[in-house]
Amino acid sequence: MMLKMLRPMRLLRSRWLRPHAGLLLRRSLWQATPRGVAIGLACGVFFGILIPFGQMLVAILVAALLRGNLFLAAVGTFVTNPLTAPFVYLGAHRLGRWMLDWSPRAEIEATVAAATRASESVWSQMTNFDFGAATLHLATGLMACAVVCGVLAYAIGFFAIQWRQRRRA
Repeated sequence: MMLKMLRPMRLLRSRWLRPHAGLLLRRSLWQATPRGVAIGLACGVFFGILIPFGQMLVAILVAALLRGNLFLAAVGTFVTNPLTAPFVYLGAHRLGRWMLDWSPRAEIEATVAAATRASESVWSQMTNFDFGAATLHLATGLMACAVVCGVLAYAIGFFAIQWRQRRRA
């Protein structure tokens, strides 16, 4: 199914992609060169982790601008799928919280003390939750994960395609 969607000539049928057909139908963007594979895979993994929605379109367009492999840019976004996304976002939030040196013990103790003093319900505690700090932690963690995983994907893609091409020769 995915392979049929990404066939180069099918791009001409899409009214959204037709204006960019000249860029997207370049033969060099669909061939497996070491640089193209590495850039395509790195773009896919980077935007797959960083952006929750519309990640495939952004990854393909950025890979096209950087002359990377478009198919691997689309495939690389599947690093976050419905099965892995909760773990990626939870890990990114914890990483961001650790990076910003947040003390969980002090905040948990303050929250528990405030809840027992005011005898608040769970609902009122959730409505008083600091979403600004949680968003900052998540954004920081996602950016760090996206950069590290993107660089790793670039290196793995580059050396894997070089190894495969040397083995075939």
